[in-house]
This record gives sequence, structure tokens and C-alpha cells, in this order.
Amino acid sequence: MNKMRLTVITPTADILDVPSEPKKISNDDSQLLYGEKFIVEKSHGAYVYGYGALDNYKGYVERDQLIKSVSTPNMIAKVRATHIYPEPSFKSRPLISVSFLSRLTSLNKTEDGFTQLEDGNWIFTTHISTLEDFKMRGDMADTASLFLDTPYLYGGRSSFGIDCSGLIQQVVMAHGYPCPPRDTYDQEGNIGNAINKEDIQKNDIVYFKGHVGIMMDEKNILNATARHMTTLVEPLSDLEKAYDGITHIARL
Repeated sequence: MNKMRLTVITPTADILDVPSEPKKISNDDSQLLYGEKFIVEKSHGAYVYGYGALDNYKGYVERDQLIKSVSTPNMIAKVRATHIYPEPSFKSRPLISVSFLSRLTSLNKTEDGFTQLEDGNWIFTTHISTLEDFKMRGDMADTASLFLDTPYLYGGRSSFGIDCSGLIQQVVMAHGYPCPPRDTYDQEGNIGNAINKEDIQKNDIVYFKGHVGIMMDEKNILNATARHMTTLVEPLSDLEKAYDGITHIARL
């Protein structure tokens, strides 16, 4: 099969390492968001194998969650979550929910505060930004706070469910920095500059063995954790005890 660029049409689409066991999440699973591109290298039954165009993460995705599309997204969701509607009205029933950083293609037509998408549906205009000009301003910690109380989901990258490294990847990329694949072992030592613990401050990214979070201030850290099955702020000292100390601290 020649390589095809397919587009995600569901709120999220799982990237599976082992498609024969779709109900079990493996250590190498990840997730695509609505509108992201997936580069297909081969077919595999109900799945296609390839990699995400955003971070080159490889695996299998259900083909029913993807469509062929020649368009290039020109908009991005800049809020925690929003809806796509069949009409430019908040009283029309939403067709689908999309997460922060989902990609969209706009026709640049607006009506009653909504923007029309290429498929004829509508999204609230102030919930999106042009992809070309998009970059979150202010502190990364504030952007990370968008995910507060998001359920923990191993392999997740969305406001519907996220894990520790997926959270860091989304925040780092939202602020215009490149980020390696979503796993902690890929990120650690490969983003930002290393700093010492005595210099730690807000926005610093702190790595532990198999875990990561972002500092809200000098003493508290936001992290998505299976220990509580949610995304929350905790004392840094609690995580140091839970994960046997800090392995790396990065500052962008």
C-alpha cells in the first residue's frame, strides 16, 4: 500500500501496539485527537498500521476512525473541550465533542458567533484559533491547569482522559515547543534545560521513574496519576515519596 494521510473523525482514536488485544492497553499505546493526521503504511484487517504525523508515534488504528482527506487543517481548538454542531446555534444538538488541540478545517464563514467547517458543520468561533498563529501565552502551568480533574487514562492525550506524559506533551506543544513522543523515557533529558532541585520554580517539568508532572509553584505539582485516577495538584514531596525521588527536572 502506498502511504496515505488519513484524518481522525472521532473525538480520539487509540494507537494500539497489539491490535489483537484491543481491550488491553499496552505500554506502547497512544492516542490521536480529532482532526490529526495518521500516515498509513499498511493494512491489517480492521486496522491500518502507520504513525501519527504530529509526533511519529507508531501503531495500529481502527480504519473506521479515519477518513481520506486532502485538506490541511487550518484551525485548532484552544479551550479544554468544545462541541461541533449541525447548525450555527447552541440549541442544535451537538454532533461530537472535541478536545483541546484538536485540528479542524474552516471555510472562513461565520454566522451567529459560529464558524463553519469544511463538512458543513459549525463550531463556536471563540473556541478556536488559526493553526498558523496558535501559541498559548502565559505560563505553561496555567495551560496545564486546563486538565485539572481530567480522568486519568493510560495512553490518553485529551481532556476526556489523559496520562502523565500525554499531559506534558500537550502543554509543551501548545506553547510552541517541539516534544518527543509522549513517553516519559523519550521526553526525559530531551526537552528544555536541566536544572537543580534547589532552583525549582513554577512551570518546571519534573520527572520521576516512569512519571512526570509540572510545577504550579515551588512546592506543588500538577500531574495525571493512576494513584488517584485523575489529574490533580499535590505537594512535590508526596510524589518524591511515591516514586522514590526525582530523576530529572527540565525548564523550557
